Amino acid sequence: MPSQNLSLTLVILISILSIIVSHAETSTIKVEIEALKAFKKSITNDPNKALANWIDTIPHCNWSGIACSNSSKHVISISLFELQLQGEISPFLGNISTLQLIDLTSNSLTGQIPPQISLCTQLTTLYLTGNSLSGSIPHELGNLKMLQYLDIGNNYLNGTLPVSIFNITSLLGIAFNFNNLTGTIPSNIGNLVNTIQIGGFGNSFVGSIPVSIGQLGSLLSLDFSQNKLSGVIPREIGNLTNLQYLLLLQNSLSGKIPSELALCSNLVNLELYENKFIGSIPHELGNLVQLETLRLFGNNLNSTIPDSIFKLKSLTHLGLSENNLEGTISSEIGSLSSLKVLTLHLNKFTGTIPSSITNLRNLTSLSMSQNLLSGEIPSNIGVLQNLKFLVLNDNFLHGPVPPSITNCTSLVNVSLSINSLTGKIPEGFSRLPNLTFLSLQSNKMSGEIPDDLYICSNLSTLLLADNSFSGSIKSGIKNLFKLMRLKLNKNAFIGPIPPEIGNLNKLIILSLSENRLSGRIPIELSKLSLLQGLSLYDNALEGTIPDKLSELKELTILLLHENKLVMVRKRIQYPLDDEDCNRHGSQTSHFAAFGVIGTAKRTLGEWHGE
Repeated sequence: MPSQNLSLTLVILISILSIIVSHAETSTIKVEIEALKAFKKSITNDPNKALANWIDTIPHCNWSGIACSNSSKHVISISLFELQLQGEISPFLGNISTLQLIDLTSNSLTGQIPPQISLCTQLTTLYLTGNSLSGSIPHELGNLKMLQYLDIGNNYLNGTLPVSIFNITSLLGIAFNFNNLTGTIPSNIGNLVNTIQIGGFGNSFVGSIPVSIGQLGSLLSLDFSQNKLSGVIPREIGNLTNLQYLLLLQNSLSGKIPSELALCSNLVNLELYENKFIGSIPHELGNLVQLETLRLFGNNLNSTIPDSIFKLKSLTHLGLSENNLEGTISSEIGSLSSLKVLTLHLNKFTGTIPSSITNLRNLTSLSMSQNLLSGEIPSNIGVLQNLKFLVLNDNFLHGPVPPSITNCTSLVNVSLSINSLTGKIPEGFSRLPNLTFLSLQSNKMSGEIPDDLYICSNLSTLLLADNSFSGSIKSGIKNLFKLMRLKLNKNAFIGPIPPEIGNLNKLIILSLSENRLSGRIPIELSKLSLLQGLSLYDNALEGTIPDKLSELKELTILLLHENKLVMVRKRIQYPLDDEDCNRHGSQTSHFAAFGVIGTAKRTLGEWHGE
């Protein structure tokens, strides 16, 4: 009998406990539902009606963006990304202690990140990126000891990084890119031993990179680009043997590039451009056989390009421009068969362009401008049929523009100006349907403009100034209807100015000065409503200056002197731009009036259209 009483007592106790637990569960779920309702109430605009079914007649686990545990019906996930929601994040979300994921990515939420979110102690994922959140990052987030992914980038957050966040050793990824964060990178960042990705670019962090960064052995990606970091890259960076992406571009980092980077044997992308690094490029970087992108431009690096760099067969982007590099460009560069972008401009390279450059059949961009290069452009450059940008200006190149260049049918930009190139413009430019920019100015070229150049209807800039081109400017120029800049000055063109130029309604700059042009100024030029600069001086133009030129509201530079022009009887005033008109330090008034009698010989500042 006693045993039967004990069994009965246990049954009763279990029943009572079940009722209590069930009641507690029900009570907790009610709290969660009320928290969700509070969240909905804090949303001031829901243009996509994403929360329209958050109503009492529908079970909360069936509400849009809500996921519940199958067994307990507790809310475990709120996923409402890219819905254009406006409003604030309700602090009552902190009452949903079972939450594991909050994803509010890419909405238009404002206000602050509520510190009450730290009460969601089971949270593993918090995505708030791409909103308009402001204020500081709550230090209470450091209480989320189970958090694995934290992304609060692309907001307007300010203040410093809370030290507490870097004590969350469970973190696998953390991003706070593109905010207004300041201060230093906390030294306890080294606690994130499990983290594989850290993104902090686009802020205003100062100070140095902590030495403790070398403790992050799991790290795959580190990005503190576009900040105000200074000091050196710690040699401990070499401990990050799993690192694949290191981006520290656009800071104020200084010193030498550490050779220990070569120990990061899995590096795929190394971008250190626009800093203050000095010294030579470490030859040890040639050991990074998986490297695809190496961009070191915009520093103060000197010496030569190490031969070891040419062993990096996986390289697709090599950017070494805007340094003080010197020596010749090795023919071994032709072994980088995967290369797509090669930028070496603004250095002190000498010698010739190696013919092996034409082995780089994947090349889309080649820039070697503003060096001391001599010799000829490789004659078979036409084999580079993927080439879009060919920029070789400001060197000492001579010889002709290779006729094969017109086989580079992907070309968009060709800049060969300020060299000593000779010969004619090759035929065949009509085969370049994407060409928008062609500059051959300041060379020693001659001959006429080939007819098929007038068929390049996508040209927006055509610069042929300061050569010895001759012949007439043909009416076919009307086909270049996208032209914004046309500079043919300082040549030997003859004949009239074709009135068809008046149909180029996108023209901003037109410079035909210092030629042998004759006839009248076409009245059609008055249709160029966007024109800011018109230079026709030092020709043999005659007749009256078209009165309608005064109607060109954007015109700030008008140079007509040294012709045989007769003034119109009314005064025409054109406002001048001090910066353009006084490029050589001369002083002119803001308004220059053409006189009633005589030739238009007034110089409205020194402007040669270069």
